[in-house]
Amino acid sequence: MSEFNHDNRISVSRFISALDRCFLSNDLDGADRLIEQWRQDATEAGDDRALLTIDNEGLGLYRRTSNYDKAMRSVQSVKNLIEKTQMDKRSSGATAYVNLATTLKAFGKPKEALEYYRLAENVYINLGLTDAYEYSALLNNRSSAYSELKEYDLAEADLIKAVEILKKHTEYDGQIAVALVNLAHVVYDRSDQDTDRVEALLDEAWEYLNSKNLVKDGEYAFIISKCAPSLRYFNRFDEADALEYVAQEIYGGNK
Repeated sequence: MSEFNHDNRISVSRFISALDRCFLSNDLDGADRLIEQWRQDATEAGDDRALLTIDNEGLGLYRRTSNYDKAMRSVQSVKNLIEKTQMDKRSSGATAYVNLATTLKAFGKPKEALEYYRLAENVYINLGLTDAYEYSALLNNRSSAYSELKEYDLAEADLIKAVEILKKHTEYDGQIAVALVNLAHVVYDRSDQDTDRVEALLDEAWEYLNSKNLVKDGEYAFIISKCAPSLRYFNRFDEADALEYVAQEIYGGNK
């Protein structure tokens, strides 16, 4: 059962803590059950802000598990709740729009996704947050939608800007690596003859994946699990094997 605060509202912090424990051990079935229970309780309690957080977290889970029906349910719910709770002018609402858009893109709806990326971008611009990590995440994810639509110049521009933003900070080396790997795909998809640039981008990504700044935790395991298939795609088998081994060690140690 979910837990409530003294004012009979859902305890979102306890929900996030419980969900993090599932992700740390890669227990995706447990995360699914947790989200279903808490969203039911939030709905019954009429706690729209808590429900927005719960369904927003669901978007990421259902992308990982390729659960189309639950993903689309969450997309509609998050869209409605952003407007209902008047979060559409706040950075947290913009972040939810990005998550919603990324889910649409992941399930083959890139044109629809671009609509919500633009809504999120407008919020970040209006709030003066175009150097923030959240804006870089928008650019990184939007580039994939552009790439799927074969708008490679737009995809590349977004990724280059995302990397520029992330390099202004010291705590996002893993996210820089992801952006560089994504950029390697864009360059290759536009021209499979541009192998020198692809290899240079992957070399740089590998350096960031092994940065001393990175904490070897569940988030790191998720990042390297995302990068490993791309390294394998580009025939960098030893590097892919090494990342997959580390990810398994982290997930296994957290069970």
